[in-house]
Amino acid sequence: MERGFTMAEKDIDKLLSLTDSKYRLSVVTAKRALQLRSGAPSVLPVEQRVRTRNLVTQAMRELATGKLTVGTELMDEGRFHQDYVRQKQAQLQAQLNAERERERD
Repeated sequence: MERGFTMAEKDIDKLLSLTDSKYRLSVVTAKRALQLRSGAPSVLPVEQRVRTRNLVTQAMRELATGKLTVGTELMDEGRFHQDYVRQKQAQLQAQLNAERERERD
């Protein structure tokens, strides 16, 4: 029985050509997967995102499309972290405000 190829196996040569080593590719892919996990918007069309919940595969797909490039279009990690913290703080503040409103009623 022949096993199916994963996205990573099909596009590995293309992905490797984007970086200077397989190790850097691993680091970039892992960082992008963490960004996606933390809520960063995907550059993939919805129909491609729905097919997999594996964020590493999704990150690799994003890199393979050419819509993200290593070192330039990947989100700056410092800015991403600040935006993520602000978003979480806003969510917590909204929850706190909602609880205060319920207590008033």
